[in-house]
Amino acid sequence: MSSSTEKTRRAPDFRVAYKRLPARQRLFQHMRSNVHWAVDDDQTRQWSIWPEFESAEREPIPESDEPLECGTATMWVLFDQPEYRRDLRQWLRVGQEGFFMAGAERIAHFAILELLGCEADAQPIAPADGLRPPLS
Repeated sequence: MSSSTEKTRRAPDFRVAYKRLPARQRLFQHMRSNVHWAVDDDQTRQWSIWPEFESAEREPIPESDEPLECGTATMWVLFDQPEYRRDLRQWLRVGQEGFFMAGAERIAHFAILELLGCEADAQPIAPADGLRPPLS
């Protein structure tokens, strides 16, 4: 399978450092896990953001390779609707922590290392509904 950059013809949205957690679900390239932010009080809220695991040289690993126990991954926001991106941007900060999820199971912990692509230029905004605290 080709890389996400080749498939989508765009840059990834951000890069994370991750560490695998003890879980039933294993990590694999192009898995369709969701993301839950560690500071989000709503334990059911998940975001459709998929990882593409990288080698130590920050290149996408082949489909047949197992991701490292600790490593980096580029992250790809699945939905490109303006409202979805607007709501997501309140969570996107360097250092923000979250989890790769398989249903309700946390399978890896991560922290955002850098914002990339269109997210690198986006300005942070406060939540419109006031339900979630602004992130610092």
